[in-house]
Amino acid sequence: MASNGIAGEVNVVVAESSTGAGPAFVNFPSVRPSSKTPFQIYSRDPSATTEDITKQRTLIAGETDDVEYFSTNRDYNTGGEGSDCQYVPALYDPSTKTLHVQPSTPLYLLAHRVKRMREAPLLSTGPSAEAIQWKAKRNDLGEAFGTRKAKSQIKAEERNKVDINAMQGVRGDLMKSIGGKEAKEEGPVPPSELIPVPNLETSNPAEVYSRDAIVPPAEWSAINVTPITQATDDRGRSAALPYRRSRWIEDKLRVAVNAPSSTRKNSLRMLYYLACLLQFYNFAGQLSKTSKSELPGKFPGVPQQVLNGLLTRFAEPQGKQFTVTEKTKTKLLAWICVCYLACDGWSVDISRVARDLSLTPAKVTDMFKSLGCSADLASPAEREKLGVSQADAAKLRRAVLKAPVKFPKIKRRGPTKR
Repeated sequence: MASNGIAGEVNVVVAESSTGAGPAFVNFPSVRPSSKTPFQIYSRDPSATTEDITKQRTLIAGETDDVEYFSTNRDYNTGGEGSDCQYVPALYDPSTKTLHVQPSTPLYLLAHRVKRMREAPLLSTGPSAEAIQWKAKRNDLGEAFGTRKAKSQIKAEERNKVDINAMQGVRGDLMKSIGGKEAKEEGPVPPSELIPVPNLETSNPAEVYSRDAIVPPAEWSAINVTPITQATDDRGRSAALPYRRSRWIEDKLRVAVNAPSSTRKNSLRMLYYLACLLQFYNFAGQLSKTSKSELPGKFPGVPQQVLNGLLTRFAEPQGKQFTVTEKTKTKLLAWICVCYLACDGWSVDISRVARDLSLTPAKVTDMFKSLGCSADLASPAEREKLGVSQADAAKLRRAVLKAPVKFPKIKRRGPTKR
């Protein structure tokens, strides 16, 4: 039944709701088909329903020889784009002044799909038999008459060829092994093999690196400090050392000779051994050009046991000579830094060490950190004693050994970005 209404002099007739196919609005966002293309409406409701067609789950579809068209808004996604939009067509008859309204007119948003793309296989079936035969003949010609580069390329392709059939049964095992691995908990970082053997259990910084770990007992007992104690001034004490260009060692010698007798000899021996290490460090570039028989003349006053120990630990034999490699040089720097710490109460000024070694403070700081030290700023009392401001104190960092000792994590770099 139609319902009649009057709006001014125009009669409005609203048709009853329809449950079946009728007129519809269609929106083609991209490709527009020919006006002769047939379309049909499909419903997902299994049986007849009394609901208006605009409330049913329907789909409109059509096709040409190359393209398929189908709606996307009134199928499953009833709350999707376009489902809440409703257009109402109306037809006006001027002879009777009547407006006929059809409320059961759904709106469909259409998409399209090229048939050829749908029917294309998802996975390539691989090269044809003709292509395989052609490539085999081409490789035979290349191996017989090709250049050396072409032959190498053919062999490389053969080595890198993957047999897909052989990998079919491996995938499951690989997935199981990946899923079964548990993340390992990171424990403490172990010490480097290029530093003296530390005591990881002690809480006393003075016991982290024992004297025997720094200087073997045979070399320690061979060091004679009598010429140092018999000297009457700084110049005489420096002349008794194998290395004489360190003002830091000169200052420490002045303090050590006036120390109590119980600690004086051990302090002087450690300073003397540090001077031996510094002389060996400065002579490293000439070591490979010097025969072993000439070495005692280059290290005057150094006991033979100490010199042999330096060659054994911090150099590698190269024929009749010795050479200092990058690895042994890093090891030598670690021993030097430990001796600086031992001679200064396990807390030392980084800038003065860098000056003795002719290295940047940053590199020396990294070396002290590898020994388990922290690079601390001077305290307010130390700044007042030195007479420096807080800004200047940033250049006077001290390497302080902490106990129990902890070593920094090794930073691993990724591949270089190109």
